[in-house]
Amino acid sequence: MQEQQLMNQMIALSQKKLELLKDLKRLSEKQNQAFKDKELDEIENLLNKKDEIIEYVQKLDDAFLNVSENLKQQLGIQDLEALSETTLDGKLALKELISEITGVVELIIQLEQDSYGKATDMKDELGDKIKGVNSGKKITSAYSIKPTSSPSYFFDKKK
Repeated sequence: MQEQQLMNQMIALSQKKLELLKDLKRLSEKQNQAFKDKELDEIENLLNKKDEIIEYVQKLDDAFLNVSENLKQQLGIQDLEALSETTLDGKLALKELISEITGVVELIIQLEQDSYGKATDMKDELGDKIKGVNSGKKITSAYSIKPTSSPSYFFDKKK
Protein backbone atom coordinates (compact mmCIF):
# COMPACT_ATOMS: atom_id res chain seq x y z
CA MET A 1 0.00 0.00 0.00
CA GLN A 2 2.87 2.37 0.75
CA GLU A 3 4.23 1.81 -2.75
CA GLN A 4 0.95 3.09 -4.20
CA GLN A 5 1.15 6.22 -2.04
CA LEU A 6 4.68 6.85 -3.28
CA MET A 7 3.50 6.40 -6.87
CA ASN A 8 0.64 8.87 -6.29
CA GLN A 9 3.12 11.33 -4.79
CA MET A 10 5.37 11.02 -7.84
CA ILE A 11 2.40 11.67 -10.13
CA ALA A 12 1.35 14.74 -8.13
CA LEU A 13 4.91 16.12 -8.19
CA SER A 14 5.14 15.53 -11.93
CA GLN A 15 1.81 17.27 -12.56
CA LYS A 16 2.93 20.30 -10.57
CA LYS A 17 6.25 20.36 -12.43
CA LEU A 18 4.44 20.20 -15.77
CA GLU A 19 2.26 23.18 -14.80
CA LEU A 20 5.31 25.19 -13.79
CA LEU A 21 7.19 24.27 -16.95
CA LYS A 22 4.23 25.43 -19.05
CA ASP A 23 4.36 28.75 -17.17
CA LEU A 24 8.11 28.90 -17.81
CA LYS A 25 7.50 28.26 -21.52
CA ARG A 26 4.92 31.07 -21.63
CA LEU A 27 7.39 33.43 -19.93
CA SER A 28 10.12 32.40 -22.37
CA GLU A 29 7.82 33.26 -25.27
CA LYS A 30 7.13 36.67 -23.71
CA GLN A 31 10.87 37.15 -23.20
CA ASN A 32 11.49 36.37 -26.85
CA GLN A 33 8.96 39.02 -27.84
CA ALA A 34 10.50 41.50 -25.40
CA PHE A 35 13.88 40.97 -27.06
CA LYS A 36 12.27 41.68 -30.44
CA ASP A 37 10.71 44.86 -29.04
CA LYS A 38 13.93 45.75 -27.15
CA GLU A 39 12.11 46.22 -23.84
CA LEU A 40 14.95 45.83 -21.34
CA ASP A 41 12.82 46.44 -18.23
CA GLU A 42 10.33 43.78 -19.30
CA ILE A 43 13.17 41.33 -19.98
CA GLU A 44 14.55 41.85 -16.48
CA ASN A 45 11.10 41.36 -14.95
CA LEU A 46 10.56 38.14 -16.92
CA LEU A 47 13.98 36.79 -15.97
CA ASN A 48 13.22 37.33 -12.28
CA LYS A 49 9.92 35.47 -12.60
CA LYS A 50 11.63 32.65 -14.47
CA ASP A 51 14.27 32.36 -11.75
CA GLU A 52 11.55 31.90 -9.13
CA ILE A 53 9.89 29.16 -11.17
CA ILE A 54 13.20 27.41 -11.80
CA GLU A 55 14.00 27.37 -8.09
CA TYR A 56 10.62 25.83 -7.33
CA VAL A 57 11.04 23.24 -10.11
CA GLN A 58 14.41 22.27 -8.61
CA LYS A 59 12.73 21.68 -5.25
CA LEU A 60 10.10 19.53 -6.96
CA ASP A 61 12.85 17.57 -8.72
CA ASP A 62 14.60 16.93 -5.41
CA ALA A 63 11.35 15.75 -3.84
CA PHE A 64 10.61 13.53 -6.85
CA LEU A 65 14.08 12.03 -6.67
CA ASN A 66 13.67 11.21 -2.98
CA VAL A 67 10.25 9.63 -3.49
CA SER A 68 11.40 7.64 -6.52
CA GLU A 69 14.44 6.34 -4.62
CA ASN A 70 12.16 5.18 -1.81
CA LEU A 71 9.84 3.48 -4.30
CA LYS A 72 12.69 1.79 -6.14
CA GLN A 73 14.11 0.59 -2.84
CA GLN A 74 10.77 -0.82 -1.67
CA LEU A 75 10.10 -2.53 -4.98
CA GLY A 76 13.68 -3.73 -5.37
CA ILE A 77 14.11 -2.22 -8.85
CA GLN A 78 17.03 -0.33 -10.37
CA ASP A 79 15.22 2.26 -12.51
CA LEU A 80 11.75 3.63 -13.17
CA GLU A 81 11.47 1.70 -16.46
CA ALA A 82 10.97 -1.42 -14.35
CA LEU A 83 7.72 0.06 -13.00
CA SER A 84 5.94 -1.29 -16.07
CA GLU A 85 6.41 -4.79 -14.66
CA THR A 86 4.67 -3.92 -11.38
CA THR A 87 0.95 -3.88 -10.54
CA LEU A 88 0.92 -0.28 -9.31
CA ASP A 89 -1.85 1.98 -10.55
CA GLY A 90 -0.74 5.13 -12.34
CA LYS A 91 2.45 3.82 -13.91
CA LEU A 92 1.15 4.66 -17.40
CA ALA A 93 0.03 8.12 -16.27
CA LEU A 94 3.49 8.76 -14.78
CA LYS A 95 5.17 7.68 -17.99
CA GLU A 96 2.93 10.00 -20.04
CA LEU A 97 3.60 12.90 -17.65
CA ILE A 98 7.36 12.39 -17.90
CA SER A 99 7.09 12.27 -21.69
CA GLU A 100 5.06 15.49 -21.75
CA ILE A 101 7.54 17.17 -19.36
CA THR A 102 10.38 16.20 -21.69
CA GLY A 103 8.55 17.74 -24.66
CA VAL A 104 7.92 21.02 -22.84
CA VAL A 105 11.56 21.17 -21.70
CA GLU A 106 12.73 20.73 -25.30
CA LEU A 107 10.47 23.60 -26.41
CA ILE A 108 11.84 25.78 -23.60
CA ILE A 109 15.40 24.98 -24.67
CA GLN A 110 14.62 26.09 -28.24
CA LEU A 111 13.03 29.32 -26.99
CA GLU A 112 16.00 30.04 -24.75
CA GLN A 113 18.44 29.48 -27.60
CA ASP A 114 16.46 31.95 -29.71
CA SER A 115 16.48 34.44 -26.83
CA TYR A 116 20.23 34.00 -26.39
CA GLY A 117 20.78 34.83 -30.06
CA LYS A 118 18.61 37.92 -29.79
CA ALA A 119 20.37 38.98 -26.58
CA THR A 120 23.74 38.67 -28.30
CA ASP A 121 22.51 40.76 -31.23
CA MET A 122 21.15 43.39 -28.84
CA LYS A 123 24.43 43.47 -26.91
CA ASP A 124 26.40 43.96 -30.12
CA GLU A 125 24.05 46.71 -31.23
CA LEU A 126 24.35 48.52 -27.89
CA GLY A 127 28.13 48.09 -27.98
CA ASP A 128 28.24 49.74 -31.40
CA LYS A 129 26.13 52.65 -30.13
CA ILE A 130 28.45 53.11 -27.14
CA LYS A 131 31.48 53.12 -29.44
CA GLY A 132 29.76 55.76 -31.57
CA VAL A 133 29.06 57.93 -28.53
CA ASN A 134 32.66 57.62 -27.31
CA SER A 135 34.09 58.54 -30.71
CA GLY A 136 31.67 61.50 -30.84
CA LYS A 137 33.01 62.67 -27.49
CA LYS A 138 36.57 62.47 -28.77
CA ILE A 139 35.70 64.43 -31.89
CA THR A 140 33.91 67.20 -29.99
CA SER A 141 36.70 67.47 -27.46
CA ALA A 142 39.23 67.84 -30.30
CA TYR A 143 37.35 70.83 -31.67
CA SER A 144 36.58 72.50 -28.37
CA ILE A 145 38.62 75.54 -27.30
CA LYS A 146 41.26 74.67 -24.78
CA PRO A 147 42.81 77.23 -22.48
CA THR A 148 46.23 78.34 -23.77
CA SER A 149 47.84 78.25 -20.40
CA SER A 150 46.80 76.39 -17.36
CA PRO A 151 46.35 78.42 -14.21
CA SER A 152 49.11 78.18 -11.65
CA TYR A 153 48.02 76.88 -8.33
CA PHE A 154 51.44 76.93 -6.70
CA PHE A 155 53.33 80.08 -5.88
CA ASP A 156 57.06 80.28 -5.69
CA LYS A 157 57.90 82.11 -2.50
CA LYS A 158 61.67 82.05 -2.81
CA LYS A 159 63.42 85.37 -2.47
